[in-house]
Amino acid sequence: MPGENNDKVIMDGFEVVGVNPIPKKERNMTSWKFFIFWAMASGAALVPIAGEKLYNMGLIYAIIAILLATGIGLIPAGLISDMGRQIPVPSLVVARKTYGYMSSGGYSLIFTFLNLGYFGLNDSVGALIISSLTHTSIIDWYIIMGGIQILLVLLGARWLEYFFRYTAPLLIISFGILTYFLFTTYRINTASLLTPIGPFTWGAALDFLLGFSILAWTYKISTQTRFGVPFSGREKRKTRTGYFVASPIGIMLPVLLMGIVGFFGNSVDPGTGWNVAVLAFPGVHGIYRIVIIIAAVLLALSLIHPNAMNLYPATADLLTSLQPLFGKSVHEKWAQPVATLLLGIGGIVLAIAGILARISSFIDILEAIIFPFTFILIFDWFMRLRHTTKINDYYKIPGTLKNNVRAGALIPAIIGTVIAIFGIGPYDYIFAYFPEALFGSLVGLLLYAVIYHFSASETEKQNIEKMVDYDKFDMESE
Repeated sequence: MPGENNDKVIMDGFEVVGVNPIPKKERNMTSWKFFIFWAMASGAALVPIAGEKLYNMGLIYAIIAILLATGIGLIPAGLISDMGRQIPVPSLVVARKTYGYMSSGGYSLIFTFLNLGYFGLNDSVGALIISSLTHTSIIDWYIIMGGIQILLVLLGARWLEYFFRYTAPLLIISFGILTYFLFTTYRINTASLLTPIGPFTWGAALDFLLGFSILAWTYKISTQTRFGVPFSGREKRKTRTGYFVASPIGIMLPVLLMGIVGFFGNSVDPGTGWNVAVLAFPGVHGIYRIVIIIAAVLLALSLIHPNAMNLYPATADLLTSLQPLFGKSVHEKWAQPVATLLLGIGGIVLAIAGILARISSFIDILEAIIFPFTFILIFDWFMRLRHTTKINDYYKIPGTLKNNVRAGALIPAIIGTVIAIFGIGPYDYIFAYFPEALFGSLVGLLLYAVIYHFSASETEKQNIEKMVDYDKFDMESE
C-alpha cells in the first residue's frame, strides 16, 4: 500500500509525504490559491528577460507571441492541473504506467537535473541583484539565497502556499516601484518600439516562450494541484473552468506583464536592462534612491518563489526514481527532507558554475525532452489510465520488462525529442513559423495515438466513452 510507512504529510515541521498519495483531509486548495501559487512561482526577477529575448519583434508582436504561447499551453496545463485533482500524486508517478516503471524513473532523474538548472538560473539572478546593490561577494549571496529556498521547500507545499500568498503584495509593489522609476527616469520613445526592431522568427520566439514558461512548468503542475479540492463530476461548469485555467493563467500573466517591462528596460540598456533591479536610474538620489534599493532587494527575494517550485518538483522527481529502493523501510519518511537538502546544494553549485550564461541552450534541451513526454502522458491519462487504473497500481513494481519499459510510449517520445533537437533536415524552414519543439512533440503524440489505437484492448476502447468514477481516487488516497 502506498504511504503505509509514510502516511503523514508533515512531521517535525518538515513535509515527508514524498510522492505518496495526499490524504483527502489535506486536499483543500482552491482555484484562487492555485492562481496565486503559480503566479508567484512564475513571477520573479528572471521573468523580464522575456522582453529582451523578444525585443527584435517590437512590442506589439511580442505581446501577440506571449498570448499565442498562452493559448498553446492552456489546454495541456489545464489537463495536468485536473489530473492532480483527480489522482493526488505527481505526474511522474502517473508516468509509471505510461512509460513503464523503469522508464519513468529514468525521466525522473533527467527532470531532477533540469529543475536544478532552473534553480541555478534564478539563484544567479537574485544573487547578482543583491551583490551589485551591496557591493558584496556574489558567492555569499548564491549560498544565502539558496539556503532560504531550501528551508522553505523543507517545510513543504502548505507553507509554500502561505509564503507565496502573503508575499505576493511585496512582489507587486516592488516591481511596480521599479517600473515607475524606469518610465520617469529614462526617456523612452515608445512609438519606435511598437514595430519590429531587428530580425526575428515566430517559431524561435514561441519556442523560447513555451520552454521558458508554460509548457516547461506543465508537468510540474500536478505536484501542487494534488493538494487541491478533489475533482468531482458534479462540479458546476464555472467551478471546473476556474480550476482548469487557474494554473496556466497564473503562470503566463507574470510573463506578459513583466516581459513588457523587461522589453522597455532592454531599450534603455540593451542586453542587461531587462533586469530592471540593476538599472542605474541616473539622477535619482536621496530617499528615492533608498526606495529603489529596497524595491530591488525585494524583487531579488521574489526569486525564492520560482526557485521553490524548481526545487520542490526536483525532490519529487528524484524520489519517484528512488522510491523502489525504500521498499517497506520506515526511513522513507526522511527521504524528502534529505533529498531537498542535497538537491538544493547542487542547485547552488550550478549557479556558481555560471549556468545563467547558458540559458538559451539550457531551455532548448529542456523543452526538447519535456514537451514530448508531457503530451504523451496527458493523452494516455485521459484516454486510458483514468479509466483502468487505481492508485495502488502506480506503486507496484512490475515483474516484467514490458511493463518496466513501455516501448509503445517511449519510442514516440524519443522520436519527438530527436526532432525537437535536430529538426527535419530540408524542411527546417517551417520552424521559422512553427515552434520546433512543439512540432516534435505533436509528431511523437501522433505516433503514440496511432500505436494506442491499434494496440489498446476492446475493453479499454469502450471505457473511453464511460464516465469515470472520480470518487474512487478519493477513497483510495485515505
